[in-house]
Amino acid sequence: MKVSSTAVAANVIEAMGTTEQAAESLPSVERLRLKLRYKVLYHLGHHCADVDDLVQETLARYFRAEQRGQIRNTEEFGAFLNGVCRNVILEYRRRQRREPLADPEVPIPDTGVRPEAEVFEMRNAIDHSLTDLAERDRAILQALYLEGRDKEAICRQWGMTDPQFRVVLFRAKERFRRAYESRNVTKPVD
Repeated sequence: MKVSSTAVAANVIEAMGTTEQAAESLPSVERLRLKLRYKVLYHLGHHCADVDDLVQETLARYFRAEQRGQIRNTEEFGAFLNGVCRNVILEYRRRQRREPLADPEVPIPDTGVRPEAEVFEMRNAIDHSLTDLAERDRAILQALYLEGRDKEAICRQWGMTDPQFRVVLFRAKERFRRAYESRNVTKPVD
């Protein structure tokens, strides 16, 4: 979603409160927008189509933080704005890695139906790999992925906070992956 500089100005006016304060700061907001645009282009390249959106998101987060009083050192807002912009860029990169762009010209291959024997072997390998895991890892993976329980319920059951759950889940998935790969080493074809 592209947002014009007039929308940025409207956000500035709303954030600043009075019209006189906003009128004095509009040129500086435009300069900030241009500097942020340069920074985003530098880090993501000129091929990135979402530059204006990322700049707008950075400014919106900055103004929200300013309104909420979350900026500790108000004299050095440039460092804060730089950090916000860096975080927006990093989130964008993570999202791009997770959600690759699908080219509409490339046909999606038909995966077909797996033979029953292959499905049976896969289930058997998963079951055996799960038995190799510790009790908590096995229970968490089964509850989340096989039973479809929600994360909050699992956290309550095991007495974990959300950050603890994410770490435990990450480690359990890594242990499962190693166990699964060690059981399913494909033999080279002669």
